[in-house]
Amino acid sequence: MRFVTIVQASAFVPVWLRVLLLMAAGAKVWGAGIYSGCYFGSRNVTMGLGTFVNRGVLFDGTAPITLGRQVAVGHRAQFITSTHEIGPSSGRGGRVVDRPIVVGDGCWIGAGAIILPGVTVGDGCVVGAGTVVTRDCEPNGLYAGSPARRVRDLDSAPSVR
Repeated sequence: MRFVTIVQASAFVPVWLRVLLLMAAGAKVWGAGIYSGCYFGSRNVTMGLGTFVNRGVLFDGTAPITLGRQVAVGHRAQFITSTHEIGPSSGRGGRVVDRPIVVGDGCWIGAGAIILPGVTVGDGCVVGAGTVVTRDCEPNGLYAGSPARRVRDLDSAPSVR
């Protein structure tokens, strides 16, 4: 996976080839658009049809990361699935704990947002730029801040185009 991560991240690799390289390594990203500079720590990443991932996004991948359909991810967002238990005073970074991340259909994750281990972002949510998501987000809400809080409810009716 390391070689694929290095090659696919290049700005010289077209989006379609990037997706094929990641799929060849085992990631389930068919139908997604993934731009350059993204880091995939493992093949444990699944993306739904129509999902768009902008430049420089981090998927640490120590546990599964699932993005639903039509998810938009801004520049340099981070999906971090590992943390540590708090250890004794001689070394606070205790045992490593891995927890999956799930982002529902139709979500928009803003630039520089950080989604932490074990979080589920419900369908139709917007996570503002720079937001740190430490807990689950209920569907159709706008979340912002550090830690994230629900700023307002969003319309849950599907749009007609």
